[in-house]
Amino acid sequence: MTEDNGVVTVKAARGAIRAKHAVVATNSSISDRFAIHTKTAPYRTYVITFEIKRGALPDALYWDTEDPYHYVRLQPGPANTDYVLVGGEDHKTGEADDADERFDRLEAWARSLVSGLGKETHRWSGQVLDTIDYAGFIGRDSGGKNIYVAMGDSGQGLTHGVAGAMLNTSLVFGEDHPWKDIYEPGRVPLKAAKNFVTENITALKSFAEYAAPGEINSLDDLKLGKGAVVRRGLKKLAAFRDEAGALHLRSASCTHVGCHLHWNSFETCWDCPCHGSMFDVDGQPINAPAIGPLARVED
Repeated sequence: MTEDNGVVTVKAARGAIRAKHAVVATNSSISDRFAIHTKTAPYRTYVITFEIKRGALPDALYWDTEDPYHYVRLQPGPANTDYVLVGGEDHKTGEADDADERFDRLEAWARSLVSGLGKETHRWSGQVLDTIDYAGFIGRDSGGKNIYVAMGDSGQGLTHGVAGAMLNTSLVFGEDHPWKDIYEPGRVPLKAAKNFVTENITALKSFAEYAAPGEINSLDDLKLGKGAVVRRGLKKLAAFRDEAGALHLRSASCTHVGCHLHWNSFETCWDCPCHGSMFDVDGQPINAPAIGPLARVED
């Protein structure tokens, strides 16, 4: 993405798109290579859904103050049924791979508090980006004049989605807005300095992992449907063996800034603990800020 003489150019696989203004709303921004990402941290979150008789649980927003925290939402279902969405049990991306245990804890927590909870219907996980002061980055990108961003929802996507649309629309039309300074993408909140240091230690730890042994000693140890990081000489490989026995080998270095990737067995993908990039088993990026594929490695 470039900006020249008041025109923003976005290069895509099938050509280029030019416009007077561009709003980058890609969960994790791809308009800035590094600076804005030092002020956010990716967290993996989990949700499990149960049936309940309609009216058995009042429709409200519920959450606790535990660490990791939990929350409850209600969604209307068919006939005389509602769905209870129970979420939480968050952890920093790439620092745990125990989804089943976290779902078990969510269920135990929910059944201890909500009477009449029925059978489980769905379960999934997602990724949220926490900013160091928990307010999103919405507004004009600090590196441009006609490029705007919306990211860093800190789990408040419904709120930030509406706020971001209102704020960026006003700025694109050249209007002032009372929320502009609160969500300013270039802000450096001094009160959040401790969070800034704490979250960015993750990157130092990640690069240090390149000196550590692989998770398995040999590719022969890799079971069907499993992924693991393997050392080959001075390099680390992201290895996955599919159910047919075929190996998928890629570099274990994230194409964003080179952090060491971790396997996510629940989502069957590679996660970057530094800034939240995700890659499928063939190395294709499925979540920003990385936009390039993992380097292919010969078997």
